[in-house]
Amino acid sequence: MDADPGARPLMATLGELGFEVYAASRGRFAIPVGRSVRPDLVVLDMALPDDDAVETYGGLRAAGVHAPVLFLTAGDDTVTGAQARRVMTDADDHVAKPFELAEVVARVRDLLARDRADESRLLRHGDLAVDAGRREVWRDGTRVELSTREFELLGYLLDNAGQVLTKSQILDRVWGAPFRAGTVETYVYYLRRKLNDDDQSLIRTVRGVGYTMPRG
Repeated sequence: MDADPGARPLMATLGELGFEVYAASRGRFAIPVGRSVRPDLVVLDMALPDDDAVETYGGLRAAGVHAPVLFLTAGDDTVTGAQARRVMTDADDHVAKPFELAEVVARVRDLLARDRADESRLLRHGDLAVDAGRREVWRDGTRVELSTREFELLGYLLDNAGQVLTKSQILDRVWGAPFRAGTVETYVYYLRRKLNDDDQSLIRTVRGVGYTMPRG
């Protein structure tokens, strides 16, 4: 689809440098494009013609697009800059207009390099990805929000994939206190629900013993 005319010089420059570029002239178009293409990086203009860029950012994340985002903000507009910073994560960045194309290209390269470094630290188990440093979890590209205890339980199961863990072992490692065995059952239920693991393909019950996660 056509890009905004103001974006064409940047698109042309990135294309000449070997990047594969996809354009969306409206935020509402960006979400299906992102879902289809699964980009390595998103350049998001805070001055979209008729859309809320922050809402577009949230829509991309909800659609499973977890690529870093480079926000383009108006240099004389502190509001858009503040809006961008409000939703940005450590994986994102922003640059104010007017900008030099070389500066944007440098930011693009830096974000991609940082993202590749982050990707190398991900623990993968089938369609499950865990960033232990940021305590973030994705399944099949979709972010999964876990509580601290749920994350620790998942981590313990992953660290011992292929082994059967008793409820007592899990209680001792994750809770470190004499909680009831039913606590483990409750939190395994929470995990399965959040990870869409109704068929127990990820976390399996070993009747009368405990739980196991098959090797990835």
